[in-house]
Amino acid sequence: MSQPTVADIEASAAKDRHTLSETACDLVVIEHRLRDVRRWTPETARAHLDAALSSVATALDALHAEHTHRTPEQEQS
Repeated sequence: MSQPTVADIEASAAKDRHTLSETACDLVVIEHRLRDVRRWTPETARAHLDAALSSVATALDALHAEHTHRTPEQEQS
């Protein structure tokens, strides 16, 4: 198997960044939809939606941490 070229490494890093961005956007959309649903959900069921919102917030925090803690060397590997 041949060694990846610099262009291959850069393309892979760009794809990873794009994927993180897409995932973050998807999570934000999910968060907004959960908040909309919560408005008309009976009080007895809101705890489940609150747990889901908390999970989405945790996932967004993890994505943000992953993106901000990457070094240029990590993006090239």
